[in-house]
Order: sequence, then structure tokens, then C-alpha cells
Amino acid sequence: MIKRSLLTACIFGTLLIGCKEQTVPEFSHSELRPGGATTLKRLNTRTFIHPSENLDLDRQLDFWDGFSFFRDPWVAAPAATQDRDGLGPLYNARSCKACHIRGGRGKLVGEGTHAPMALLFRLGKRDDGNAVDKHYGGQFQPFAIKLAKPESLAAEGKVTIRYESISGQYADGTPYTLSKPHYQLVDLAYGELQPNTVLSPRYAPALYGMGLLDAISEHDLTAQEDIADKNNDGISAKYNRVISAKTKQQMIGRFGFKASQPSLASQTAAAFVNDIGITNPFFTHDTCTSSQPLCQRASTMGGHDRKLEIPEKLHKLTVFMGAHIAVQPTRKLTSEKAQQGRALFYQANCHSCHTPSYTTASDYPLKELANQTIWPYTNLALHDMGEALADGKAEGLANGREWRTPPLWGLGLQEKVQGYQAFLHDGRAKTVAEAILWHGGEAEQSKSAFVAFDQQQRDALIYFLKQI
Repeated sequence: MIKRSLLTACIFGTLLIGCKEQTVPEFSHSELRPGGATTLKRLNTRTFIHPSENLDLDRQLDFWDGFSFFRDPWVAAPAATQDRDGLGPLYNARSCKACHIRGGRGKLVGEGTHAPMALLFRLGKRDDGNAVDKHYGGQFQPFAIKLAKPESLAAEGKVTIRYESISGQYADGTPYTLSKPHYQLVDLAYGELQPNTVLSPRYAPALYGMGLLDAISEHDLTAQEDIADKNNDGISAKYNRVISAKTKQQMIGRFGFKASQPSLASQTAAAFVNDIGITNPFFTHDTCTSSQPLCQRASTMGGHDRKLEIPEKLHKLTVFMGAHIAVQPTRKLTSEKAQQGRALFYQANCHSCHTPSYTTASDYPLKELANQTIWPYTNLALHDMGEALADGKAEGLANGREWRTPPLWGLGLQEKVQGYQAFLHDGRAKTVAEAILWHGGEAEQSKSAFVAFDQQQRDALIYFLKQI
């Protein structure tokens, strides 16, 4: 057992806010299995799609049944197989797998004009968390189904992407370069965007461990809320409050980059209707706007009596599969270098937002996920991340500078499993170091600590993050 050590953030002087001692918790061997009993027994670098280790055979069969709705492409209705029809009429991708490759993050496109899948664009306003664009709705969709001639349904348009280089250096003089993305919607088919519409890029996240995040009790999360920063540490955790599309009850948001969905079931349903155009028990209507009459007509051409394009039973199977995608075990977490990086993680106060551990609720309805000690490194709360990462879009109670803290588990497996890696809400950071350097706002003090570290310390911190 590694002894508890006492480190102080004050060694950086004015670089850190709320200068006070940071106690590094004693290392627990439960950290080696971040998903508790659900954790995959052996590391697998071929795919993130594995059922929770504690699922029995019957439940594994349910998992793989749900996986078929994640994997297989949807087609336009009417079709021979009603379980897979209902695509669009406007959409971002034909399957979940297209954006979540191997259960991880999708493949990004480079500079130029594209119809991207893994990178989508939410549309909204600066001052209204529920507003959408009059012509294009709440999400830009660059694909459309083909209709019988002579009718032709136009996709909403394409996206032009370019990058601006920003140079800087660490305290020891080591230079770095960041790439700032600029986005513009072009070839618009339904008129210009409203003058006050803002774009919010969203890069498809990895899916493992989602059920465990869903299983954290609301009480344990909201106990971390500190909107007014009463403890004067420069961190103001805030939880989005959203209305469940199904129950119409207010809940805290915990999924989505601005925590706009209250449950994994709701998040899955939102992805079905917004990304693929599949109506479901949560969202029963398509996303066509009044400026898209042909889209509205096409959505009624199903040719069958089924009210929802994915009914309750099949939606539940898909959610079950998503809830039980296993977290991989940690790698070389007990090594000296990882343990040094762990100490630096606490020293830089990263744990104030990236809360290391929870025990999931004992009464969570999916029994395999209940009462598990997990290590996701997130508080699922909203934080002001500074102007450099701001998108200007309000979403529920989240303002244009606020983002939900993402979990860090499995961070170091992206490149091994997918063959590439990208970080942050729009994938702009191609390395962990770049992701840290983009932090601002409430995370400015932690970024400043990282910038002040020497090369060996920076390497150790990043090494630790890649092992968890």
C-alpha cells in the first residue's frame, strides 16, 4: 500500500487560486478495476464493445440483441424489415456504430468542406437554453433519404472546417502549438441561419461505463454542487436541471456535453431521433421544421401502422446494451511513474472536477451495476471552461461557457483500440497535453499548475491519466 503523502499547491505561488494543502488519498487496489465487478477481466485492444463481466449468459444474450440495433444500419421506410426502417428523413448517420467506432469515438474529418458524421452541430441561442434555429431546428443534419422521383429531399447542407495555429510555451521554455477550429455551415438548403443562431460542435463520445454513470445516486452528485463557490476554491460545480422527455419530471442532467439528458435511456433516445431520425418512446416526433415541408411529408411515408420507429421493447434492449459496455481494467497504474503522476493530479487540484470515485446506488434497477465501487474521474457537473472553449450556446441551465466534466477512465486506450485519438467536446486536442492546455475558467488554476511542471512531471501526469 502506498503511503499517503501531503502535497501543497502553494509551491506555485500566484499561479494557483485558493492556495491550500492538497492531501493525496492512500492508493486503493479497487482503482485497478475501475468498473468494479463489471470491469473486463483482461485488456482488449480490438474493441470497447464487451458486456459487463458480471452478466450471466441470459443477460449476455440480451446485450448482444441490443448490440444489433447499435451496429446495423437503418433504412428508409417502408422496407422489408420493419425493425430496421424509419431512417431520417434528415439525419447525421445511419447507425450508432458509424459515430461510435468500436464503441469509442468516431473518425474526425480534416480541413475542408464535409458532410461529417462523428462531429455534429447543435444549434441554439446565447440567452435561451431551449431555443433552436427556425429553419434547421436543434441539430444540423447533412444527409437526407432518397425519395421516389421526381421528388428530391435536400440535406440541410455541409460544414467547412479550418484550423488556426496558436503557439505557447511551458514555464521551462518548451514550446507547444494548439489548433483552434473554425466552423461554417455552407450550401444551406432551407435558407440562412437566424442571425442569433450559434453553432455548438459535438464529437461523439466513447460509450463504455455509461450505465455505471447512470447508476450514481443523484444525492451523491448534488452533494458536490457549489454554485456560489462557498468554499472559495475557484471551482463552482453546477448541475443542469432538465425535464425528462418521458416522465415530465425535473431531474439533474448527467449525459451530453452540456448535461442536457437526465438518464442513459433518454440520451439513447435523443441520439436515435436527432442523429438517425428514429422516433421512440421518449421522442415521438421527427425533427423536420416548418421550413422543410417535404421532410414533413416524407416522415409519414412509412407505409405501416407502427407508431414508433423503434418501440419500447427494442429501445430498452439498446439501452441495456449501452448500459453494460464494460470498462477496461487499468494498465500500469501501480508503477512508480503512474503513482508520481497520480500525486501530481491531486496536487494540481484536477480532482476537484474530475471526482475519482463513487459507489453506485444499491437500488439501481440494473442489478449488475448496483453497489459497485467505480473510478470514472468525473463529477458530471457543469463548469465554466473559459472563453477559449466557449461555444456561446445555452442549453438548459448551461451557459455558453459551461461544459459537463467528462469521465477520464479509458483515456489512454483510444489510440490502441481505435487507431487514433482526439479529445474535448469537438476533438480539437490530439493529445492529452493539448486537452489540458485548452482548459480555462474554473480550470485555469489546474492548467497553470500543469504549465509550471517540468517535462518529467508533465510526462508523469499524462502517463497516469493514460493508465486509469
